[in-house]
Amino acid sequence: MSFPMKVSSLDRLTVDAQTYKNAVACEQGYTFDRLGKSQETIFFSFEEFRALLKQPDVLLEPDYFLVERQKLRETGVADSISTLPDETRAETMWRYVYVTVFLELWRAGKVKKTELSVQVWLPEIERHVNKLARSEQDGWLRKRAGKKRVYRVAPCPRTLLEWVRRFEQSGNSALALVPKTFRSGNWKDRFSLEELRFLGQCIGDYLTLSRLSKRRVSENTKIKFEAENVKRAELGLRPFKVPSRRKVEREIAKLDPYTTYAQRHGIEAANRAFMLYETGVDASYPMERIEIDEWNVDLITILAERGALDHLSAEQLAALPRGRRWLYLAIDAATRCVLGMRLCETPNAQDAIALLADVTCDKSSLSAAAGCRSIWGQYGGLKTVATDLGAAFVDDRFRAAVFDAGGSPETPTGGLPQLRARVERIFGTFGTDLMPGLAGQTFSNPKERGDYPSVAMAALTDDVLIQMLILYVVDVYHNRPHAGLKGETPANCWKRLGCELGVVPDVPERVRRRAFGHSQNRKVSGRGVRVFGIDYTCSALRQFYLHRHETDVDIRVDLNDLGWIMVRIGEEWFPATALQKCFDGVSYDEWEGAARELRLKFRKEAALSEHIVADALQKIAALNRAAEATVGVALRAVTPAGLRRGEEDLFVGLSIDPDDPEDFDLPPDEDLFGHVIPLLDKDSGGAAALPKPVEVEEPEAEDAHETLTWRFDDE
Repeated sequence: MSFPMKVSSLDRLTVDAQTYKNAVACEQGYTFDRLGKSQETIFFSFEEFRALLKQPDVLLEPDYFLVERQKLRETGVADSISTLPDETRAETMWRYVYVTVFLELWRAGKVKKTELSVQVWLPEIERHVNKLARSEQDGWLRKRAGKKRVYRVAPCPRTLLEWVRRFEQSGNSALALVPKTFRSGNWKDRFSLEELRFLGQCIGDYLTLSRLSKRRVSENTKIKFEAENVKRAELGLRPFKVPSRRKVEREIAKLDPYTTYAQRHGIEAANRAFMLYETGVDASYPMERIEIDEWNVDLITILAERGALDHLSAEQLAALPRGRRWLYLAIDAATRCVLGMRLCETPNAQDAIALLADVTCDKSSLSAAAGCRSIWGQYGGLKTVATDLGAAFVDDRFRAAVFDAGGSPETPTGGLPQLRARVERIFGTFGTDLMPGLAGQTFSNPKERGDYPSVAMAALTDDVLIQMLILYVVDVYHNRPHAGLKGETPANCWKRLGCELGVVPDVPERVRRRAFGHSQNRKVSGRGVRVFGIDYTCSALRQFYLHRHETDVDIRVDLNDLGWIMVRIGEEWFPATALQKCFDGVSYDEWEGAARELRLKFRKEAALSEHIVADALQKIAALNRAAEATVGVALRAVTPAGLRRGEEDLFVGLSIDPDDPEDFDLPPDEDLFGHVIPLLDKDSGGAAALPKPVEVEEPEAEDAHETLTWRFDDE
């Protein structure tokens, strides 16, 4: 069942570069007016609209047509927090904390919007802000005497009130707090328009087949300017300012790389130098307020997966490490429904961000893997995300992810757990209702534990623990009458409020990947960018390769779907699809398993064809679905260290030939085992003669199962 979403008439919908406004909800769905054609409307049912937001070319921007947001865009600030430089982003988040703490005190009636009142309360505000900074800098390491901490100087009352005014006038957008010095500096050219036009004519000498050097062009430019000044003196005109050699060289450096190469070497040479490759043309309603917290589970568990315990002796089982896991949990304030859970060894920002991604997507597959009879279909977009002062929650990356997904982070002052009472209470419910009776319980205090040997009694593994938590939440907690809901169950409350008031709109898939995706930096080549041995490309990447001097781009990858990624070019993000279409809907775990199998099976092949990879992926996916019944595979977390090892040992040098390549030359590239991929003949469209493969020695029988340690360039 698809519930209506809280879509406003101020939201802007973009579908395949076409924009729509004036969203109107009805019983069956939504209607939008097409911008520029007021008579044309478009209709989406609830199911169609939810599916639409998952497409890479669809974007829903809440409150886009709000007057305050329009004025903010006119100032020219960035469109997302994550695109700001690190220092600018950190200062913006610091200002945001000052503003939110002030507004919290103002709503409580403690401070007024006057400089005198702010002066009295400024030390208290500064104390809380520095407490956040201390939590972020300390992280999860043990605190030691003498450790240095860095704190920013507090603003004066007038500056703080100015920040508050800008924040409120922008519709409560943190982008209004970006320092005005973000793009400061004198960017105006010191030459007049007429002088620049004449300089452009002189630089034209560089764009010829004679291939004059920059030094020669700068010398000729000086001679031409001096001759032009003689003519202007005879006419009584002001002489031109003669550009220096460095000025001429800087202007030459600004020329388009592809056009410059074509003018100096010819179009055919430019096409070969900039070879492109592609396969085709290119909390009164649900989710209003989310509370997130971390909990050190009251249980000693065996720090291993269930399958690792098979065939171990009693002595080996006793020697396995044991300890307490941390649980990240998100709960919806309006309905008390649990929106996501994450187990981890220690608190960290990466798992906290992964929890945000879980909150915004359907988790029915997890509940089915855990054996639940109910579905875990409670999810939606972000509005307000309330946390405590945990190091993961005050991390700039976590708060930037919340902002980029359309939400607002809220970090109340310390010592006030009642502001997050719902998430605090459910941990108490776990401790009193679920943990008693489980092997390895730690109890709430040593007196209550008595002589109970928690460590010796530990028998549960990580995957069993998370399976128990999912079973309890989805089948028990969601279907049990809740006192805070006046006897209504959380699941029924979600259904009722979802039908009556609607749910916060889903985060568009391209926004989800930009906000929560795995972040990497990649070098651009004629094939686009390569990640985990997969090539991704789009029109923007091809233009970047042809016409930009930079070589690297930032990317975001959804490890649950390797079919397409988000690529940042300048300050904009673009979706880039895999050249090999067999990766649509394939997860990183499935591809990692298939790649290992292909490495062993095709050791002597020069390159892999797409249909070979597709067959392997289908087999791995079938095995993965069968293993998900044990929950361990479905909930296994991929760590940054694991991704780095995978790229170093498994995906480096991996190359896959698409089944339907275009009939032009492929760029030279390393294949699965470091050979050159055979070039396609332009005239015939067929493959040229294959180069003789390099002989690879077969491993000895006793070495057949040793770990493979290839090392190739992933470029």
